[in-house]
Amino acid sequence: MQAKKKLDIQLNDGKIIEFMPDMIHNALLSLTNNQEIVYRTERLILVQLASYNLIKLHELRMIIYRTLDQLRYHKIASKYYHEELS
Repeated sequence: MQAKKKLDIQLNDGKIIEFMPDMIHNALLSLTNNQEIVYRTERLILVQLASYNLIKLHELRMIIYRTLDQLRYHKIASKYYHEELS
């Protein structure tokens, strides 16, 4: 059985922190209480992150935004954009 790959996030100041899946879950919960939206979006984001060892914070935020938009949660994507990317 293969061990889970570790993912690190490079913050804007260059500091590296370990990625925890709860980060995505909590970010999505701050946008909506709809558990189905949170679950679907979270799963798709985690699949996309599987190919990374290190990701910049801005790139991670863009993946979250694009995933919400691709799933047609446009209002939630817009809210996320204004809170995290603008």
